[in-house]
Amino acid sequence: MSQKFIYFLTIILLILSVLGGETKVFAQTISLNVNLEKYNDLIENRKIPVRITIINESGKPLSGVSVKCTQLSHEFYFGNAPEYLLFAYAPYSYRRGNRFGTRPLNESQLEEYKRLYIELFNYATVPAFYWADYEPVIDFIPLIEATNKIVQWLNENKIPVKGHTLVWGNPPGVGVPGWVVAKGAVGEWEDVLNLLYKRISREVNQFKGKIQMWDVVNEPVVQRWFDNLPEDYIGKAYRLVKEIDPAAELVLNEFGVLMNDETRHKFIDLARRLIEENVPVDVIGVEAHIFDARDLKAQLANLEGIYKALDEIAALGKPIHITEFQIPLTAVLEAFSVDLETAEKLQAEIAKIFYTVFFSHPAVEAIVYWNFYRAWQQGSGFLRDDLTVKPIYFVLKDLVHRQWKTSVNLRTDDQGEVNFKGFAGIYQVMVKHHGQETLFTITACRKKANDFAIVFNEGDDR
Repeated sequence: MSQKFIYFLTIILLILSVLGGETKVFAQTISLNVNLEKYNDLIENRKIPVRITIINESGKPLSGVSVKCTQLSHEFYFGNAPEYLLFAYAPYSYRRGNRFGTRPLNESQLEEYKRLYIELFNYATVPAFYWADYEPVIDFIPLIEATNKIVQWLNENKIPVKGHTLVWGNPPGVGVPGWVVAKGAVGEWEDVLNLLYKRISREVNQFKGKIQMWDVVNEPVVQRWFDNLPEDYIGKAYRLVKEIDPAAELVLNEFGVLMNDETRHKFIDLARRLIEENVPVDVIGVEAHIFDARDLKAQLANLEGIYKALDEIAALGKPIHITEFQIPLTAVLEAFSVDLETAEKLQAEIAKIFYTVFFSHPAVEAIVYWNFYRAWQQGSGFLRDDLTVKPIYFVLKDLVHRQWKTSVNLRTDDQGEVNFKGFAGIYQVMVKHHGQETLFTITACRKKANDFAIVFNEGDDR
């Protein structure tokens, strides 16, 4: 029986004694009481077998060849929602930009923001498409230029983009603009439906080929305003998006499904019905928000329950994305009664725990942290207000770009083969033979056989 591993964080507090000015050191141990051994073992199961055969130009296998395989990028999506850029590019049009201050970052600061983002993440959710933000007045689209700039930047850096969100029944928030709510208030639901389909068509056509994924319907179980539409409006919305952009992956997203059994079962029933009706739902989106100290403690104490909830959702047969996740500093401060510096360190270690659990589940293919800078939930982000980098950035970077990347040094056998197990993604393969060295690139995927034949030109003097 393996020994239980308990996750501890020890904080050293320096306290000056009032008697004689003597310095005494006290050690405070904060036990998070989390056993990660099971989840780390499951992460090993994410690795896939890769076989590479090195042959010469005549097709003869080359034995004794040195082969170094270094993973360059992940197939798994480690993402974020770079919401701040909406304010940066549209400071007078982004109506929810008040938390970002009165002036955008200057050009050099903005470049630093972008650099740090790209160094850590390989995926982005662009939260520009809340209907009330995007079209506050009929046919007036104040965020179109800013959204295009953000999407272009992500495209240029080969970062896949998801648009968030096309349908969200969230009045009086930002899901439905007031001028649409007014139509519903007087029973003009046919007009509401036509306006909704018009809005979906406009956005998807505008960003076809630029946005690769959409949260089509967001929170259909917990936000019910659109229930006044015909029952099949959800299926028709998905079919409309897929008709316009067949290549786009379409997400059905919901809140509260990991911790609330009733919400989860209602959501699963809805998703199953849509799938049985051949509605093109490609991905199941699962929000995993933490809001306050009570949420934080409850979720830390229920990691096995969260994993089992993911099992239930995975039975739908679709990939799962953790679409929205964050750890507010305010929640950490309240839960553990520590100072700000200690809370930032705890925040980073708590993020490591949740990322480990999520990444360990075989159906999960993406984790999106919400957001990057001056986040929606206070202190959730990776950067402080002065753009200095918080511990959570470095802890996640260590996981994603060191612990969860594969690098192996091998030598071919008599059949010219090397075999290894690694995480899915793009690899650089360095082949050395008889003093020659050549670089190749391969892409290893979870859902296919990964057998590669590399032709090594023995006369190549590169």
